Amino acid sequence: MLKFKRLIILIAVLAITLVILTKIFSLQTATIVLVIITFILLISHTYWLIKLDLWLDSKKLDTLPHGNSIGLWNKVFTKIYRSQLKQKRTNHNLFEALDQFKSAAEAMYDGIISVNENNEIIWSNKTAQRMINIIPRNDYNQPVNYIFRNSDFKQYIENEDFSKTLKITNQANMLPLEVRVANFSNNHRIIILRDMAYENNIQNMRKEFVSNFSHELKTPLTVILGFLETLQMSTSNKENEKKIIDLMNNQAYRMKSLIDDLLLLSNVESNNEINRSEKINISLLVKEIKKNIAEVNGVNHKFIFSIDSKLNIYGAKHEVLSAFSNLITNAIRYTPEKGRIDIRWNQVGEHAVFEVVDSGIGIAETDLAKVSNRFYRVDPDRSRNTGGTGLGLAIVKNVMMQHQGEMKISSKVNQGSAFKLFFPINRIID
Repeated sequence: MLKFKRLIILIAVLAITLVILTKIFSLQTATIVLVIITFILLISHTYWLIKLDLWLDSKKLDTLPHGNSIGLWNKVFTKIYRSQLKQKRTNHNLFEALDQFKSAAEAMYDGIISVNENNEIIWSNKTAQRMINIIPRNDYNQPVNYIFRNSDFKQYIENEDFSKTLKITNQANMLPLEVRVANFSNNHRIIILRDMAYENNIQNMRKEFVSNFSHELKTPLTVILGFLETLQMSTSNKENEKKIIDLMNNQAYRMKSLIDDLLLLSNVESNNEINRSEKINISLLVKEIKKNIAEVNGVNHKFIFSIDSKLNIYGAKHEVLSAFSNLITNAIRYTPEKGRIDIRWNQVGEHAVFEVVDSGIGIAETDLAKVSNRFYRVDPDRSRNTGGTGLGLAIVKNVMMQHQGEMKISSKVNQGSAFKLFFPINRIID
């Protein structure tokens, strides 16, 4: 519509010009003069169009035509100049911001890799290049899992579930890495690689200290317990003396349980070379657990067992036994007398699942994420009175991590709790 209006205006201007010329010249002469003027204007516009076309090939701001001879072209070139100048400033600011970002990324101790929707490397900082041996001139625009060949890393990237971090070891340089992935615009991603060597060293030092400290305490404690047992057998009938010795004996056994749990937790966490490929007969394992329950619990609770006797797994028997026993002991500790405890072992989908469901006091929702922390107790007084060390669920959690499994907890206050241990399909014995 706008073009049509401009065409009408142009025709009107030509007509008015022709009328004015006919007042001065004859119609024939006026027509010739109008044609000459139109021709000159066309040549002028063509000239400036050619100049603009040539400039568009280079787009250098200092070579932009000015169009001083014709006001319209002067206006056009002025607008182009201002637009180009603004764009140049914007580009300068963008490049400056990008340089600052790159400088900041280069200064980071973590490795940073930017990839596109096909997981092809767009950019990486020097830390990442050192961590997984990225060579920019060769590896950019290549899929990151082609450059860093690790099956767990490949599966993690391809599954696109980045709610959890991935911990792996680069076999080329034996560097322990923690991998995190964050999505940003247009399905691009930032991969963050963290060197875990220092943290691992600190953890190993802590575990070694706990292990050595516990070992050193165990010997004198054994001697103390021996003397206390002797005193119990040889003590007089004085009630006060008996109470004192019994109290000392109970506290010494509580300390022994704490040391035993600390040693077990330390061994599970640090001993990665232990054989976790034994064939475990779960039916025999449950029989052993039943015997221990009978010795400790008597008839205080009602136990319901549902065990798939044909379902067995590969693992470290003493660790799995400890995990199962801790869950059952925990249920006994927090379930009132005559309460019901269900113990189940079945295959659910692609997992072998051990489940302990009790009708106990339950766990508040705010405590669910903390109960597997070391020394965390939902009810400290009740736990201490029943001999709890606060390490049971921490042991279970670490046993499951070493067996590539997972512990899940659900609970409602005053209604009971359900603890489930999921073992992966590759641990099920066919």
